[in-house]
Amino acid sequence: MAETNVKVTDALLDFVEAHRTYDTLPQEVIDVTKTIFFDAMSNTLGGLASDKGKIGVQYAKMTGGYPEATVLGTGQKVGVAAAALANGELQNGLDYDPVPHVPPILVPSVMAIAEQQHSTGKELITALAVGGEVAVRLSDVLQNAMRNSLAETGKTPDVFGNSNEHVIGAAVACGMLLGLNREQLSQCIGISAGLCSLPSCRDWESTMPKTMIKYFPAAWLAHTAVVAAQLASLGYTGNAYTLDSEYGFPVIYCRIPGVWQPEEVIRDIGKTWKWQTMGLKPYPACRYLHSDLDCFYRLLDEHHFSPDEIDEIRCYSATFVAHPDQMAVSNQVDAQFSGPYSLAMILYGYEVGPAWQNKSALNDPRIRGFMSKVKMLTSEHYYELKKVDPLSWYAKVEIDARGTTYTAECDYSKGTNRDGYRITQEELDKRFFNNAQIILPSEKIEKAIEQLKHLEDFDDLQEIIRNLVL
Repeated sequence: MAETNVKVTDALLDFVEAHRTYDTLPQEVIDVTKTIFFDAMSNTLGGLASDKGKIGVQYAKMTGGYPEATVLGTGQKVGVAAAALANGELQNGLDYDPVPHVPPILVPSVMAIAEQQHSTGKELITALAVGGEVAVRLSDVLQNAMRNSLAETGKTPDVFGNSNEHVIGAAVACGMLLGLNREQLSQCIGISAGLCSLPSCRDWESTMPKTMIKYFPAAWLAHTAVVAAQLASLGYTGNAYTLDSEYGFPVIYCRIPGVWQPEEVIRDIGKTWKWQTMGLKPYPACRYLHSDLDCFYRLLDEHHFSPDEIDEIRCYSATFVAHPDQMAVSNQVDAQFSGPYSLAMILYGYEVGPAWQNKSALNDPRIRGFMSKVKMLTSEHYYELKKVDPLSWYAKVEIDARGTTYTAECDYSKGTNRDGYRITQEELDKRFFNNAQIILPSEKIEKAIEQLKHLEDFDDLQEIIRNLVL
């Protein structure tokens, strides 16, 4: 990678320095950050229904540490890094987290540090917004490796990462709460980049059954963000300019020519906030499936098909390579990446949320029988529209039933941060209740919902945390 006059590191650090306090944030950025945090708490509690999340909790208890931060849901107090690890696994457990997958890395690490430091709600919001913006800007460029390859070849690159790079933004956010100065924050960037997990998403995609590490190890990266910030505070050093070095992070993480565009990472930074483009998920499944599910819901609402009436379903959208055999569902992660399985969940009336991945659903013979009627196909229109608007998620669903073919199309999936597609606060409240009731009594859930809506008013997070644990 040739040297460039564009210094990404300096621009990112300038951005952080300009937004150290809550009053420097635009109101719309504050609102989006509060929504993302609300969604993250919901998904973390829902993750207690996942085996992946439960193992994260077990591991945090094993490693323990000085009791400074809380494992949500259970109330266990452990070390800061251990809490970030457990809450990272919980938040990513159901694959309910937004796209790009910044929150399972950012929120658990920042929340653990905020609890340790007795940070205010405003300080938490500020760190999340700034760190989230750094993460999304890196992601927006580096994930072109996956997007471009799918559009051009129908498969992902042999070596690529999917969200691992968010650890850098999360580490910066943790560093802000620890009060790191500019030089320490630059070291924080270098350390977190050096500790970033391998870009092994293609290996994960090709492995069956699907593994809990998914496309990126959420627990490890949340843990790493904490460690990087803490090490930087102690004087530990990394390559502070690894984002600008000839042999630095971008070329190690993604060796595909033309993908790393430093000028795009920092274009209009501070003026335009890409953090606001985060898309929430209405379904606990891979985002690439959501437009298909939206179309299917629309057709069911209009025509009220029974399972026996449906002869075949054809879903046309992006080339989907994250699950090599869509019919093979043997564990919760398989379920999250199977279009036929998710459509069957809808058809047979399983409540959207943790119920989609419980053992009774995974072993329901009706689901297995129906899945064979579903075909997942590629639409070139998906890629044409994506070039025009990166926020688009085109899909078309055709259902053969009652001797005719019924069709529905959509250009955007529900949850996209765009007028007409956003998830409402009422819908988020309902989902929070559904996820949290796995472990919390109704009274605590109601208090937590109300408190999270006024996060900026709290001088210490402990009062909120009390209603996020049993």
